[in-house]
Amino acid sequence: EARGLRRLAVEEAEGLVHSTLRQILVTGSTNSKWDVGPIPRFAEINPSRRGQISLPALAPVSFVPMAAVDNVTGRIAKREVRPFAEISKGYTWFQEGDVIFARITPCMQNGKAAIAEELENGMGFGSTEFHVLRPGPKIMGRWLYILARHRDFRDDAALHFKGTAGQQRVPQSFLEQKVISVPPLPEQRCLVAYLDGLQAQVEALKGLQAQTAVELAALLPAVLDRAFKGEL
Repeated sequence: EARGLRRLAVEEAEGLVHSTLRQILVTGSTNSKWDVGPIPRFAEINPSRRGQISLPALAPVSFVPMAAVDNVTGRIAKREVRPFAEISKGYTWFQEGDVIFARITPCMQNGKAAIAEELENGMGFGSTEFHVLRPGPKIMGRWLYILARHRDFRDDAALHFKGTAGQQRVPQSFLEQKVISVPPLPEQRCLVAYLDGLQAQVEALKGLQAQTAVELAALLPAVLDRAFKGEL
């Protein structure tokens, strides 16, 4: 029973940020100061690398395979550093501040999205299964990331999958047509700070629940041991 309650608490905690953002977006939809429109109005989708990359062959750059993005925290957990010439072709290109978003199932549904930060030489290459969103002047990268990782956004993306079972992908056309809500920059900053604080509290709660899980796992064997010894 205790384990069941712990799992329920974790599920409810994880759903809190999503439900809060959903309510914020519903309220914002009636705010005349918010801008509403398709993603290309606010961010560049899969920007071209033509004329934008100029590095020596041995210059270090960051490499981010799909496995390096933590689907729980939504961060790049394990980045690699490789010579520019080694990975400059055949991989998805992104730069500091871009949002990378997994386009293939089940990575997309699992929440594999992250902000590209602390990249070597400000540049990174990664899995070809990433879409890249580059924030424009009207939107914070963090707000764009929060929207892209929102459960409702991912559910909608899944409805637009293309391809065969097991190899389904979110097409670029979905991102080009997806309508998002963007408040003025000062309000974005406030909302991002609020949601980040809420997420931090959720992570702290999950940490405590994980601690409790270890204690619960040890409890039953300890009780059985005492019972067999006749010590109860």
